[in-house]
Amino acid sequence: MTISNRRAISLVQQIGLLFRGAPKSKTPKRATQPKRAPRSHRNDDFLHRVWTTLRSEYFPDRPDLDTYTVSWSPRRQKRVLASCNIKQRRVVVAKELFEPSACRWIQAVVYHELCHAVIGEAVHTSGGRRQWHGREFRALEARHPDIEAMNVWIRSGGWAMAVRANRARRTRRARETPTP
Repeated sequence: MTISNRRAISLVQQIGLLFRGAPKSKTPKRATQPKRAPRSHRNDDFLHRVWTTLRSEYFPDRPDLDTYTVSWSPRRQKRVLASCNIKQRRVVVAKELFEPSACRWIQAVVYHELCHAVIGEAVHTSGGRRQWHGREFRALEARHPDIEAMNVWIRSGGWAMAVRANRARRTRRARETPTP
């Protein structure tokens, strides 16, 4: 049995409609409460306390930095320990740092991002490129006692091992959790 191309196209379109669902109605939405910021944009109490403690200890003349949002990353990280978005005044820290083998470095990582916030957009450029980890940044960063040890830990594979341990723990937990 053969069907015409026109009939085949029509069937494919009908099947596509079934999977996509009915067209959405254009009825007005109900009045709701104002939207909350996504979880990744809300302060984590623990991280923000670390941020403000470090800020008051190392940069007491910069209380404006306390307005930064500091939170755990909603994504699984592999290479990035944390990031600082200066324009949005937000710092995101990899939740893999909460791994028992890595949690000792949380303060140093948050301090690193705090240094980015202190320098801001006034970063030295060389060859048309911004030097985010230039001389001025390294001088600020060197004030924290754990930075050099953290860099050695990262270079020696400590971060990679923490990521693998975190993934293994999550996989184990997922296997142990009964499915409904």
